[in-house]
Amino acid sequence: MSVFNTIYAGQYDQLYAAKDYDLECRLINEAAARHGLKFKTMLDVGCGTGGHALRFAEQGVTVTGIDASEGMLTEARAKANKNIHKFEPSFELADARNFNLGKTFDLVVMMFAVFSYMEKNEDQLAALKSIRQHLRAGSLFMCDFWYGPAVLTERPGERIREIPMPNGKRVIRAAKTSINTFAQTADVTFKLWNLDGQTLLSETEETHRMRFIFPQEYIRLLSMAGFELLTLTAFPTLDEPATDSTWNVFAVARAA
Repeated sequence: MSVFNTIYAGQYDQLYAAKDYDLECRLINEAAARHGLKFKTMLDVGCGTGGHALRFAEQGVTVTGIDASEGMLTEARAKANKNIHKFEPSFELADARNFNLGKTFDLVVMMFAVFSYMEKNEDQLAALKSIRQHLRAGSLFMCDFWYGPAVLTERPGERIREIPMPNGKRVIRAAKTSINTFAQTADVTFKLWNLDGQTLLSETEETHRMRFIFPQEYIRLLSMAGFELLTLTAFPTLDEPATDSTWNVFAVARAA
């Protein structure tokens, strides 16, 4: 399972500034409402820099976030310290595949394709079992992940972006993906060049291995971990069906 390194973690919010956390939080709220769940506590697995957790804290939800990257948690805690909430989120270092917080929650979420970072079958099942232990029967688990039919149909290409940074600096990010169909994995290699004008300040590279997942295998994994699938839709919607062009899907499951 990949862990974001310190350099990448420090630039994460700028690199993904266009990510619509508000929309995703509304999606989670709407999914909970449709399935009759009124939640006061939430566990955010793979919380990253706290983009979802902080917003739910602002809504009065008691949130715990866990992540395997200390660099990401450092950023999350710094943001939490700047914005004191009535229900201030807590952030803990933990591996999604094997954790025990000693308490249960009304809702568990695992967003931004964190489930796809579980590249092995045993990793996925272990994560789902750990999550199930932190939910009461009838509570919900929500996540999004890379959808196998679309990955093999659409096939990822190379992407290059230039991202403006504070103080007039900029980052050029290149992403190249290679697919292993037998393993159902996609290796995404990110190269980052940090520039001040035309001066190269630093250069870094890391590869994230992502598992793309097919619907029937996900249903089976859920069942083995003590869940039932309620909906699987095109991300970020609750009504559009997943298709061969749906790169990301949003899944809602109930703890049995």
